[in-house]
Amino acid sequence: MSVEIIDSADLDAIRGAADSLREGAVVVAQTDTNYGIFCNPFSESACKRIYEIKKRDGAKPLSLFVSSPTDWIRWAYAPVDIDVNAITEQYWPGPLNLIMRKKPIVPDWVTSGFDTVSVVHNVSIVVNLLAIYSGLPLAASSANISGSMDEGLVTFELAIDHIGSDVDFAVRGSQASQHTMSSTILSLEGEPTIVRQGDLSANALRGVVPELHA
Repeated sequence: MSVEIIDSADLDAIRGAADSLREGAVVVAQTDTNYGIFCNPFSESACKRIYEIKKRDGAKPLSLFVSSPTDWIRWAYAPVDIDVNAITEQYWPGPLNLIMRKKPIVPDWVTSGFDTVSVVHNVSIVVNLLAIYSGLPLAASSANISGSMDEGLVTFELAIDHIGSDVDFAVRGSQASQHTMSSTILSLEGEPTIVRQGDLSANALRGVVPELHA
């Protein structure tokens, strides 16, 4: 397979990639942090491709990238006694994934059978355009072979080196990420807990989630 490389300024090509994504294509694009690998979450075969391409453990869920800071409510239930909108108003768009109990519409193959889903709304224009043009949230993971990154971020060059021969499209960003680590992951199921620490710190998050456990 030969990957089609797209410039991030080529809106027609991005629209075409989004159309193909809806039909089962797999696309590499830059998130706020890493380059990610994206697909249609409602296509089981496309999600399986991500796992196969990354050599990823099937027990590890994919994330859902949404194109609007209010779109989480379509895919997840609001946790009890936590104001999710206060969190999203403060930190979305940005590199913060929120884990919440999923709604039935989210396929089990996205969440590896768990009853929670990780949702994020990034600044990334390309990711948001792919979601808008396709009319979908995007199932995603980082664009590298699983277990290959101990530190640092997945760049375009690394993504192409790791998985470029197995994806359909790769959108080359115009500038490097402004972040140093992968996104912070905050679980809102039970006691709020940081599952993965990124550049967004626990101290910052406690401004809107005072009960947070690091």
